[in-house]
Amino acid sequence: MQLLSGFQQQAMYGCGLLLCIWMSLIFTGGHLHAAEPSSKGLTLVQDGKAVSHIQIAAKATRAARLAAYELQYHVRKITGAELSIITDEAKGEGVGILVGESAATRALNLSAADFKAQEYVIRFQPNAIVLMGSDKADVGEVNYATGAGYPDLFDAQATMYATYDFLERCCDVRWYMPTDLGITYTARKTLTVQSVDVRRKPVMPYRFNDLNVPYPQDMAGDTIIQTPSIPSMARREQNLFYFRNRIGGEPYANNHSFHGYYERFLKTHPDWFAKGYLDCNEPPQLCYSNPELIQQIVQDARDFFDGKGKKPGAFAAGDTFALGPMDNDMWCKCDACRPQVAKEDVRGKGHFARDKSSDYIYTFVNKVARGIQKTHPGKYVTIFAYIDYTYPPLHVKLEPNIKVQLCLLCRNWKNSPTTKKNELAILESWTKRPDCPQLYLWLYYLSPSYFARNNQYRAFPGFFANEIVDQMKLYHASNVRGIFIEPSYIAHGQQSPLLDQLEAYITWKLADQADMDGRKLIEEFFPRYYGPAA
Repeated sequence: MQLLSGFQQQAMYGCGLLLCIWMSLIFTGGHLHAAEPSSKGLTLVQDGKAVSHIQIAAKATRAARLAAYELQYHVRKITGAELSIITDEAKGEGVGILVGESAATRALNLSAADFKAQEYVIRFQPNAIVLMGSDKADVGEVNYATGAGYPDLFDAQATMYATYDFLERCCDVRWYMPTDLGITYTARKTLTVQSVDVRRKPVMPYRFNDLNVPYPQDMAGDTIIQTPSIPSMARREQNLFYFRNRIGGEPYANNHSFHGYYERFLKTHPDWFAKGYLDCNEPPQLCYSNPELIQQIVQDARDFFDGKGKKPGAFAAGDTFALGPMDNDMWCKCDACRPQVAKEDVRGKGHFARDKSSDYIYTFVNKVARGIQKTHPGKYVTIFAYIDYTYPPLHVKLEPNIKVQLCLLCRNWKNSPTTKKNELAILESWTKRPDCPQLYLWLYYLSPSYFARNNQYRAFPGFFANEIVDQMKLYHASNVRGIFIEPSYIAHGQQSPLLDQLEAYITWKLADQADMDGRKLIEEFFPRYYGPAA
């Protein structure tokens, strides 16, 4: 009945694509599929009764506490039995599942301090299973039901990675979209898990999809922009979906970073802003050759790295400080800036991703990077490779403390060979440089449905999961360190997890584990998620 109710709500608000997807959910049988448990391994639940327990430290990290609750929740869904959660002081019966560092793991010579960032272990003992990794040393209560006390997506939480990996490998669980409607598993009264020995960390340290853009509560949202916005999904559900797919990781920031400068400096330092735009309400860009402006940006970055926080409009996180210009190519026309911008595209002519101002922008970025390097070695500035500065500079040697994020129209590669050829040339031109920086990607999964935000264009989102499998191999071979997905929008600035559902899932799985069989993931998705409607 819950599924039917969800379908009825979807049918009321959803478009044709979403209607078809939700109709298929009715036939999934609760997303369960039959499988016989193995007679070997460690038994956690026998004939519907718990014969194991979950053990955490008395002062467990928030990551370990949430991991324990998640393990308990999923085992209950699979078997109907609830595993007890105990601490070091208590004695449990049967198999002990040791979640996070505790006295029990230290007795096995396993300490969280021995793990690298994001590294975790799944280890089977004769009567125990260890699930632990590198966590933020943040102890405190976690309210599983409300989401209060949950870790941040970019907090160290490798014990959670270990737990989700265990649920996938050993308990046959998958997460295809938020809430229980997206969980698939094998229902059984006896849960016996096979021994594995895993010690690893995600291949790409940074994996992100903007949490600040909400999912609608019914996951379909509005399709007509004039109607009132559908309420957003509870942040807890969206967070859990991200946690389960290991979205987060290494703190990293990049975006259009100087909008706050208009309020801070336009009246007092008008010379810091782009010249030659008298017909504009305000200058469209900054003057990126102005030495005083560069000095101010360096100081803002130093303040952030010194723990003084971000200035309004800035983007910074961890060891990174963003230098993204405004979202246009209307560059300053002063005598210092104008000669650095080519009169026409140098490379990629006619494409979204091209080169007209690469030398100009990366000269500016270099100057800021040198200022940071003097006082804060080991810290980085970040910059897009975007619009007419997507290609690397021809006459600028990049400083070593720069991270570059390439903006690629990867969804269009399948149906636009010229776009694909151009963007492959961009990727190659970066990777073959002797001074190649650490590379990240901003992937446009929103195209061609982007303009749905403005009620201008509603394209059926192109299925390109198989293309992603090939793209991810290329990205790994190019030593890409992280990926940000900008997914498809619906009206009122919301995003539906259904529009890029399989594409995003495949991306996150292969960003985590490069050696996974991507096409096998695609093949198993349809029968698991749609059941008889596959």
